[in-house]
Amino acid sequence: MPIKFKPSEVVVNRQTKKKATKHYYIHNIAVEELQKTLANDNTRGPRKQKIRNELVRRGESLTPSEEG
Repeated sequence: MPIKFKPSEVVVNRQTKKKATKHYYIHNIAVEELQKTLANDNTRGPRKQKIRNELVRRGESLTPSEEG
């Protein structure tokens, strides 16, 4: 089972009443969002470790890049 970034959610199309499940697997999250979440003080330890592991796996920096 892939590692989750946050819990899955069920999205309901209000016109057709069909349900679709949106999964937030960590390998689908953008690097910038992972770095921003890692730098946030409100992020708990276990999630920070998951993000660190994913950034190391991708070969990216653990800190957000300062551009502009």
